[in-house]
Amino acid sequence: MRKLRIEMIIVLWLVLFLSMPIIAKSYYHPSISQTFNLLENGDVEVTDIRYFSFSGSFSWAQLNLLLRGVEDIQFQGVWDADTGSPLRYEVEEQSNSKTLKWYYQADNQTLGFRIQYLLKNPIHRYEDVAEFYWKIIEEEHASIKKLEAILQIPQSNPDLFKLFVHTQAQPGEMNFSPDHRRVDFRIENVPANTFVEARLLTSPQIFSGVHLQKISRYEEILDEEKEAATKELQGNKSSWQANRWVGIGLFLLFIAIGILCIILFFVFYIKYGREPKIDYERQFEQEPPRDIPPAFLGVIMNQKALNRNDMGKAFTATLLDLARRGYMTVEEEKMKILFIKKEYLVFTFTEKMMNINSDTDLLPFENDVLVLLKQISNDGRTISTLEIEKWGKKISQQKSNFLLFIEDWGKSIKNWWESHYFYTYDERAEIKKQHYLIFSVVSFIGGVFLVIFSAIHWGFGGSSGLVVLSIILFPLIIIFALIARKSLGRWSKEGLLEFRRWTAFKRFITNYSLMKEAPPILLQIWDRYLIYAVALGVAEKLLKNLKIYIQETGSELSHPSWYQVPHGAVFTMTTLDTLSRLESISRNMANMANLTRALQSSTSVGGGFSSGGGGGGGGGGSSAG
Repeated sequence: MRKLRIEMIIVLWLVLFLSMPIIAKSYYHPSISQTFNLLENGDVEVTDIRYFSFSGSFSWAQLNLLLRGVEDIQFQGVWDADTGSPLRYEVEEQSNSKTLKWYYQADNQTLGFRIQYLLKNPIHRYEDVAEFYWKIIEEEHASIKKLEAILQIPQSNPDLFKLFVHTQAQPGEMNFSPDHRRVDFRIENVPANTFVEARLLTSPQIFSGVHLQKISRYEEILDEEKEAATKELQGNKSSWQANRWVGIGLFLLFIAIGILCIILFFVFYIKYGREPKIDYERQFEQEPPRDIPPAFLGVIMNQKALNRNDMGKAFTATLLDLARRGYMTVEEEKMKILFIKKEYLVFTFTEKMMNINSDTDLLPFENDVLVLLKQISNDGRTISTLEIEKWGKKISQQKSNFLLFIEDWGKSIKNWWESHYFYTYDERAEIKKQHYLIFSVVSFIGGVFLVIFSAIHWGFGGSSGLVVLSIILFPLIIIFALIARKSLGRWSKEGLLEFRRWTAFKRFITNYSLMKEAPPILLQIWDRYLIYAVALGVAEKLLKNLKIYIQETGSELSHPSWYQVPHGAVFTMTTLDTLSRLESISRNMANMANLTRALQSSTSVGGGFSSGGGGGGGGGGSSAG
């Protein structure tokens, strides 16, 4: 009996020993980069580059895509992403899906694979919109550290070019190309087994080879996206008759004006488009260039127009600055819903905030933030980041509460800065730019009428060359007007100097090789640096550098009085990880504004992130072994 027990123990140990590699096997995706090239005939060419970080030994991987919302999926091959070598693969077709399986050898290493395939006719074309609705990341997959996707349509389309991304991950970054033909987005930390879905809307004329469905869907699609966002969070040609010579004279006048448009652009650019020369060559600033509220950085870091992303950062930085100045205290809280742990920050109002009087040192826009916090607080004494986000996502007047707030709040900040400091942009250059744009629009509209008049009424046999010249001038006027809109405005001398100084400061707090040379007093006033880092969007990098600095020097970090650690805990370097979540809060704030703006049918370009959707084509799963 004793011998039997020993044999059973040996067998058990052998089973555990042999199963260890299987138990230990795991992988995740450090990055996935995808390109979707939408063709005029309704097909989509896909290049999918997936990197796998393997822990253990692996020899195969597979990608299973559902045949939902698509006629067929044609896999074209798999290659090593780094060497370009083709890999052995096989394709298996099921009743409602296709599976691509490829083979390799990996042992505790990172490998990348380039997969190419063609989606047959996934684009739907309606009378008022063309739609590409696809799960770019399937429902079943390992966690993804970074996801990048590019979607490109056959031709430029500024009239309608929108993208809605559905994901359970935190909102990322989205960028539209200047020619309105390409949009790319990036998301970080996509949880395992959660799909990422892209819904691209553009004009139906772009896809002339796709069957036209005789229904209108644009407003209905926007309503669907609004619902998803709310859950996670709207002449007649002149009749005069001119004689032949007057017509020719007017036509020649248009050509002269068109040529003048082009010449004026270069003249204006030389005088008002080039940035002013300033005497500043420093590469970094060890201290904030000015002791100012962080909200002003939303103005300083943008030449003229306010940026919604920057205003989201400015709002979060203002919350932190108000706490640092004694109006609130900050404490981390945790909440568990089923198996998901959610961490958030709670701001507790101090007596100083509750008893604000007319002698306060607060600027008007800072007081606006405190008034807002009191209004949306449930108990009148505390407010959490969860409450702020819940309030911000509510839709009112076809915009989120947060977008409505920062539109007016940003103007207040900008007006205060300009009335007490200086304009960040050159006023004269802006006036000249407006003059040039008006001149271009008048030239274009006048030219349209003149060309129509000449084509209908002229009996002038030699006018064809002039017509051809005018047709060439039309796109040139548009092109130069678009270039002028971006290039004729410039910084004022004071604005450019301020921008470069803050850029140098940003470079300092994000570059550890520079930061480690800073005097030790930095550790006593680090929270002052933190509020500016939040406004500049580099809080995570600053806190990471601080942790390295403390570890290498053995220094101690001062505990700011405004930050309350949980009961029984002490302020340590780990606390910095909690504060780094301020950056994700800023991204959430910016996403509230970007998403709800794109949901308005009056806008032509934009997008954002939500956790809704699920109705797009594609989907499936991926795995490796």
